[in-house]
Amino acid sequence: MAKTPPFMILRSKLVSRLKELESEGTILDLGCGSGNLLIKLAKKFPKSTLIGVDTSSEMLEKARKRAGRKGLNAEIELKVGAANNIPFPDNSIDIIVSSFSLHHWEDPAGCLKEVYRVLKKDGSLLIFDFRRDARRFWYGLLTFATKIVVPKALKQINEPLGSLQAGYTVVESREILTETPFKEFQVDSWLAWMFIKGMKL
Repeated sequence: MAKTPPFMILRSKLVSRLKELESEGTILDLGCGSGNLLIKLAKKFPKSTLIGVDTSSEMLEKARKRAGRKGLNAEIELKVGAANNIPFPDNSIDIIVSSFSLHHWEDPAGCLKEVYRVLKKDGSLLIFDFRRDARRFWYGLLTFATKIVVPKALKQINEPLGSLQAGYTVVESREILTETPFKEFQVDSWLAWMFIKGMKL
């Protein structure tokens, strides 16, 4: 799913949002998977320190190999960790990004509290994920993609339709954020997806 054209376009959208932030510090990709977003970030923000965190050692190994093929192993640090247990100290990260991961978090408010802990003062959070309250058109399109377009491995796990169905609505996302220390945040909808932006004051 991560390397199919629509998701490549969506990650480019996330990178364009990051350009609005001060991006020369430390950027952590939470739920980095096989490293697609990290590699894009390394090219766009060469002065930044890049870190990828994922629960899967297998996915991190794929990310390591992918970064190596691009000559980026020295620029990207990879660590095993989870959204509810980020392996970094308090106030240590400038920006945390996460794409297509939020709907997998069992306790999203708890995970966002952990994100807040790790962020530096004035640090930023940027999340990009599916939203369940997308228009019916997008359900039809992603149903077609799941049955016809995507690779067999994704069809077998009902993706990307399953992620759309598991996503939070815009209203739910705002409610979750009110349960966290983030006092400054916004949730923007875009087609079948949403952007969540927060800042640690």
